[in-house]
Amino acid sequence: MNSLQSIAEKLKVRKELELEAILKVSGSEAIQKNEYNVTMSDETTSASSFIFKPLVKTKLDINELSKAINIEVTELKPNIPKEIKDLVPKPLYDAEVTASNELRQEVLELNNRVTELNGTITELNAQLQSEINNRLTIEQTNDAIVNQLNSLINTIEDFSKQIATSLQKSVDESILRASLQSQNTGFKAQIKALIKQIDSLNSIIEGLQAQLGAVQQQQAIQQSTANVALASGAEVVNKVVAVKINPAKENPNYPDINGKINNKTKESTWIAGSTLDITNNDTKDVQIEISATFAPNQRWFSIRKSSFTIAAGQNDKVGLTITPGGCSFDKRDSSVEHMGTLKVKVKRLADNTEETKEYKTRIGIMHPKSY
Repeated sequence: MNSLQSIAEKLKVRKELELEAILKVSGSEAIQKNEYNVTMSDETTSASSFIFKPLVKTKLDINELSKAINIEVTELKPNIPKEIKDLVPKPLYDAEVTASNELRQEVLELNNRVTELNGTITELNAQLQSEINNRLTIEQTNDAIVNQLNSLINTIEDFSKQIATSLQKSVDESILRASLQSQNTGFKAQIKALIKQIDSLNSIIEGLQAQLGAVQQQQAIQQSTANVALASGAEVVNKVVAVKINPAKENPNYPDINGKINNKTKESTWIAGSTLDITNNDTKDVQIEISATFAPNQRWFSIRKSSFTIAAGQNDKVGLTITPGGCSFDKRDSSVEHMGTLKVKVKRLADNTEETKEYKTRIGIMHPKSY
């Protein structure tokens, strides 16, 4: 062995020792113990096998690493006293829960009201679409009549041309004069008949235009009534009459007509609904009938007039008067209330249609301390 081979052999042995040391530290499966329990590398595999053998242990100390990153380690955590939490008193919490439930109920009622109003809007849109369809039908009928008129005019023009031709031929051909005269007589009769048809069609057109005008006028009246009622807080009855209860109720859940009577002194007070303000927006008179239903032995108000007529475009006010003498005061040591209804029936004399609006009524027979 020469000097170069000796140096190469020493370098090889040194490299294997360094590789074996690295593998021992890393825990590679390439390092194994022989039958004499001597740790040695697997010389049957290539150098790449040493490198790519899987590691069987880690160089990291798991416990110490956990202590380094875990802030809850017992020996590192100081003895800090726990903070006393600021808790809400239960009565205050219960009050807030009750208020939240009441607000949620109010939101539910408002959502129901919105649903009802949306239903009303849908019905009004359907009525509007129906009136639009009726108007389109009338316009189509008018177009058909106009086409018939144009056709008749063309026919008359054709007849006029034929008459002119016949007259010219009568001059040129005297032999056919009598025949042409008879034809002219027939044409004149046809023209008169056509003129009568035109007059009849004109009458039909005028009638349809009058109907269309009446429908448009009625729609305008109904829309005006709805707008006035919406602006003033009234309600529309039978499409053309606005009924407003004065004074209006402050709470939407309360009855429209509401009063109270002191069960000892018989003193009385209106809370809402002492007067009915009725406006007729129709072009004809309307008949008004007002009636009330009371609890037994509790006829607590009277109607100043219950059947009357309101002229077109006029307004009338009907007052209600509390009558303590019509009430029963059996329970003087407590407050009681009695419910009822008031009905307003509107009959339009223009077409004899009727509609009734019902309002809730309430009277409180109040203990003097609660009056």
